[in-house]
Amino acid sequence: MPKQTELKLATAVRQSDYVDAYKARALALKRADSERAEKRRESDARINVNASKWRYICQED
Repeated sequence: MPKQTELKLATAVRQSDYVDAYKARALALKRADSERAEKRRESDARINVNASKWRYICQED
């Protein structure tokens, strides 16, 4: 009988490790999303909306 109790405890520890790893992964994904959003905001702030993207030069013959 003691072996069954030990197996249940080992399973509980493994499940706890899984939950911890899952939470750590979720936190890492949130952090990465936040960092990407911040970089996007920074690069958007550098865009000059008044600058023309295409400059067409009219050549007269």
